[in-house]
Amino acid sequence: MKSLRAALLGLGIAGFVFGLLILAAVLSSDHAESKGVNAVLVLLIGWSFIGTGLFAWYRRPSNRIGALMTAVGFTWFVSSLSFANLPGLFIAGAILSSLPIGILIHMTLSFPSGRLEGRLATALVIATYVVVVLYLPLPWLFADSTDPDICDTSCPANPILVSDDEGLANILFGVANAAGVVILASTVWIAVGRWRRADRESRRTLGPTLWAAVVTLVFFLSLVFTGLVGPEPLQETLYFVAVFPLASVPYAFLAGLLRSKLSAAEEVAEENVRLDAELQARYEELRASRARIVGAADDARRRLERDLHDGAQQRLVGLALSLRLARDRIDGDPAQAAALLDEASAELALATDELRELARGIHPAILTDRGLGAALDTLAKRAPVDVSLRHSLGGGIPAPVESAAYFVVAESLTNIVRHSGAAEAEVSVARRNGALHVAVIDSGRGGADPDGSGLRGLCDRVQALDGELEVESHPGAGTAVHARIPLDP
Repeated sequence: MKSLRAALLGLGIAGFVFGLLILAAVLSSDHAESKGVNAVLVLLIGWSFIGTGLFAWYRRPSNRIGALMTAVGFTWFVSSLSFANLPGLFIAGAILSSLPIGILIHMTLSFPSGRLEGRLATALVIATYVVVVLYLPLPWLFADSTDPDICDTSCPANPILVSDDEGLANILFGVANAAGVVILASTVWIAVGRWRRADRESRRTLGPTLWAAVVTLVFFLSLVFTGLVGPEPLQETLYFVAVFPLASVPYAFLAGLLRSKLSAAEEVAEENVRLDAELQARYEELRASRARIVGAADDARRRLERDLHDGAQQRLVGLALSLRLARDRIDGDPAQAAALLDEASAELALATDELRELARGIHPAILTDRGLGAALDTLAKRAPVDVSLRHSLGGGIPAPVESAAYFVVAESLTNIVRHSGAAEAEVSVARRNGALHVAVIDSGRGGADPDGSGLRGLCDRVQALDGELEVESHPGAGTAVHARIPLDP
């Protein structure tokens, strides 16, 4: 940003000095009429475009409008070299006299983004530069600037004159004027069309700027048209009439550019409000999810305590009693002691099975020992319904992700058995785009409640890993559970 500021400051100083040099050229001109008026207009327009252009360039460096405005100011000074007494400077100004208007056309068609939109606008700007830069030197090869019909005052000699052919020069100037009429009229037509197609908010941004440019271009269109058919006194009048609105154009463009920036800023306020609302909603959902997770953990802990107390713990208590009785009878009644030991062995086997089932509900051992693929295969084989299982996993899946995916499948299959009435289910688990995607689909009766305790618990488990869980379950159309769990939660 510092380098840009330094460059723009340098351009500003150059523009100021250039303006003073042009002022001297106008005031000392031997062929300029109304020197004072011309001097004021030259400085007013040139410095206005340069000053506002540099400011816009600094405020919006990524937008070309500021650079184009600055270019109009500098080329306006260049075109004003036509007031100079030195032949070389005079002819340079005369040849490039239409270049500022060409750049103004470019500005108008690219406002407010700074980029040309559409093939017609692009073609029109290219044609404009071809005419004002490449074509306009041609007539001056045959125009004697000392001829009163070419320059009605004591203009300097034309240093690039090849042959004094007034007829050919007039034809070439006429072609340039005809091209100018087409280009200016097309620019006005496109600008007005853009304004008419714009919505109400866009018109607030485009309107003042485009209309200032359009009014100016219409006057210059009239000026160029009179170059074809009108008398010379009318041309001089139209020139001064056109120059005055031109002086207002840079300020209109700057205001429109800043207004478009404010509009963009307002959209970003609105966007921030929306994001804040989403963040607040996400925060509230996170708080509710944490509360549900804590509650589910408490419920699971109480359920585990109850299951241990009513199942394995009672069996182990009975086993301890049987072992004491067997010890007491081992000498006096070995047969009964042996029977008690057999009973204790059976109770131990049952207690072991119950503990294994409890442990499987907490975290399946096969998931730790052999991974998610094997655990899913076991789930599919043990399910009371016919399960079509597809999985493409590979290695390196984090343990929390494996666990979440396993329980999504397990809970979904349990719901299918308990509620759906389906005889078969489809299960697919695959890595895709940096996440593990899980899908469990059945063709049962549907109507599952996503806010039920089972599915709500799965959603909390998945969201805890920054994932997403969706349930589609229309009555009579089956149920589909989809989960996406990032592999780097």
